[in-house]
Formats: sequence, C-alpha cells, structure tokens
Amino acid sequence: MANELSKQEKKDGIIYGAIVGVLTVVLSVIGIYHTQSASNYSSLFVVSSALKILGSILAPIGFVYLLKKRNGKNWLFSTALKSIYIFLASSIIVGSLGITITQKLLIERPVLEGSYQNLMNLKIVEMEGKGATDEEIDQQMEVIEKDREFAFEPISFRNTIPPIFISLLLNFIFAMVLALLFRSTQVKK
Repeated sequence: MANELSKQEKKDGIIYGAIVGVLTVVLSVIGIYHTQSASNYSSLFVVSSALKILGSILAPIGFVYLLKKRNGKNWLFSTALKSIYIFLASSIIVGSLGITITQKLLIERPVLEGSYQNLMNLKIVEMEGKGATDEEIDQQMEVIEKDREFAFEPISFRNTIPPIFISLLLNFIFAMVLALLFRSTQVKK
C-alpha cells in the first residue's frame, strides 16, 4: 500500500529519534551543570529556555526535515504522520530513559544537589527583587522541592514509565502538526 512505511523508513525514524534522544540527554546534562554554576536567575532562564527550545522544538523539526528529504518522495499526511511519530516516539523513549538514568545513576549527587540549591537561591533573590510575598516565594520553593524530590527518588516503574506514556500522547499532537507542515502537497509520479 502507498501509505505503508518501508522498513528503511521505519529504521530511519528510529535512528533519527535515537539521535535526538541522545541530544536531549546531553542538553539536559548541560542544563544541570549550568544551573549549578549560574550567577543570576536571568542568565539561568535564558540558557535553560534556549536548551529546551533547541532540544524539544528545533532539533526535532530539523530531523523531520532530514527524514522527509531522505524518505519523503510522496509524503502524504498519513505517511508523514506515521514516519514522524515513529521518530518522536523513539526520541522520547531514548531521551526520557537517558535523562532518568543520567540523573539518578551517572551525575554525582552533590552536583544535582548544588543545581537545585542554586536554582532555589536564585529564584528567591529574583522573586524578592520583584517584591513577591513570603507566601508566593514559599509556593515556588514547594514546586522546586517537589521536582528535587522526584530527581532523587530511586529508579522505579512509577517514576519512569508513566511520564514516557504521557509524553508519547502529547507528542502525537506535535507529530500531527509536523505532518501537516512537511507533507507533500502533491504526489510526484
């Protein structure tokens, strides 16, 4: 059938997704080390936003372009969606598992502790500078503390697999948008 993906198209999606997943892990590690050493919240925010945009939007769009260039002769919406979703699913699985393993097993605990402590200190200074109340600051610290607790939990099914499934569901929408943008508008003969 014309809408079915070839083995090569599936393989390309998985390989490109794995590359983006590894890139996501690397960007995450860079973010942790930058958070640990950042001197003000503004630079922390800019760098962390840039890393997130690069890892979750620009890199996937770039690799979808490469995927289409390699396999998209007749990339109708259905074919594009399947190919892109295989790519995104692969990147999510590799990235999520990689970040979890890296944070929980490879990055030394003092580095992660320092990262969260510096984030909290910088956030407090930033919020005080903007005139935030103690209650508002406490609420923000509670959010960061929950993230910190999650980061230090041992690896388990509960803290690894459900977030992957949630990401897979949300990225289906991203895959549909990308399929609309990258599909062939007319079939080449």
